[in-house]
Amino acid sequence: MIPIAPIFIRSKEVLEKLSALLDEERSAYGELDSDTIISIAEQKQALLDEMNQLNETRVNILIKFDIVDRKKPTEEEFKSWLNLQDSSLDNVRLLMRECEALLIKCKAKNNTNARVLNTLQKRNKHLFELLQGHSTKNKVYTSRGSTHPISSKHTLGRA
Repeated sequence: MIPIAPIFIRSKEVLEKLSALLDEERSAYGELDSDTIISIAEQKQALLDEMNQLNETRVNILIKFDIVDRKKPTEEEFKSWLNLQDSSLDNVRLLMRECEALLIKCKAKNNTNARVLNTLQKRNKHLFELLQGHSTKNKVYTSRGSTHPISSKHTLGRA
């Protein structure tokens, strides 16, 4: 029997922690808590490093048992081999499906967090430019309600 079930069990645990951490990260972005954001980024990196290590270990085991090609191991090779096995590896199949579902969920959360972060960065950049007077869109309202551009000499950044 190939000892890959413990690797999938640990991968599932790591992905569950990562999913929870991504939820925390999104909340931290909402609160603009930089210390928490930095701490979460470090924790995420540690979890991702562990996932990479688990994946390397899994691939090395699969190579050792000649399940995948030594020079170019692929996930598809492993999946097709796993589908040909008897019911003794049903727990591995189930764990693999659970890990894949968690991975998709984590990727979606991470993409959402990236969009939130990008929006926050754009907003901060725009506010900074407004304060410095570097924006080409510096305008003020006239008494009639229309707008007209103003010189950067008349902004807070120049005061």
